[in-house]
Amino acid sequence: MARGTEEEEVWSGERLVDVLRGRIVGGVHTGRLSAGDRLPSYREIGEETGMDLRAVAHAYRTLEAEGLVEVRGRSGVFVARLERIGGRVLAETARWVVGALREAWTRRIPVPGLPDFVRECTATRVVRCAFVESTVDQIETFCGELRTDFGFDAAAVHLGRFAPLVVDGAARPRVPEEARDADFLATTVFHAAEVRELAQGLGKPLVVIRLNRAFVQQVQRRVAEAELPVLCADVRFVDRVRLIAGAAYTDRVRAVPASDAEAVAELDLGRPVLITDAARRELPGVTLPASFPEEPMIGPDAAEELAEMLVRMNLETVRNGNGVGT
Repeated sequence: MARGTEEEEVWSGERLVDVLRGRIVGGVHTGRLSAGDRLPSYREIGEETGMDLRAVAHAYRTLEAEGLVEVRGRSGVFVARLERIGGRVLAETARWVVGALREAWTRRIPVPGLPDFVRECTATRVVRCAFVESTVDQIETFCGELRTDFGFDAAAVHLGRFAPLVVDGAARPRVPEEARDADFLATTVFHAAEVRELAQGLGKPLVVIRLNRAFVQQVQRRVAEAELPVLCADVRFVDRVRLIAGAAYTDRVRAVPASDAEAVAELDLGRPVLITDAARRELPGVTLPASFPEEPMIGPDAAEELAEMLVRMNLETVRNGNGVGT
């Protein structure tokens, strides 16, 4: 979110290397980065993470030793030419797989049995998540990532559906079926306090999802340079983007409601536009610009917590002797 609206992220040299490695490899895998592309400068990474330039330089040198980047003195840091087979980055991916196999071996998990063990940890059962928010744009985007990236059965729950039901002058608590049946609840920092109280009342775990810092940085860099149209289903979502942009650039974040056909038709297909999944759903068949930013919205810390939730619930099911689909 906007700087100062969330807890500060704790960085270390090792974490910085891991995050930069993930961004570069992910960008190459998805085609967003190619050999020779310029990467953020030492100063940009330092401003994002709060780490001094020596630590950033050390991180980039580590990645250069791995063959991921080229440090060209004052010219900057660039994506290195990576070895590929079948369109996939071979060398870095191979190192990652070897590391995973080595760690499995230390735990006496045989290499041939590792795929089955991973499936046991992640796909023994369907884990149900109720994602609670107040804007349809964030609901649809986060639910999409929860389903696609983690395999959760993610149900969209608007916060308003928890409003008490008044019968004969008396307020009765109202709990949507999706939340009652979920294994855990998730929300953003905007509604963490409210949803935490709801989760405690239901006796269910809660994951508070923070935005991906790389996503935030791309938005901030864009609005520092030019206007950023936001094509959305609910214009209240634009206020969230303005918080990300910062007070100095709120006027550069322009709302484009998906319901405004004229404004949609006037969008420049050659310029970045932040388009929500909800807006795309409302505009089937309409030619729209490419997605911006290209990073996922779920941040690394939240991803780790979600992965832990997935593994823990699957292993509990294994321990209790239940099977797939329970």
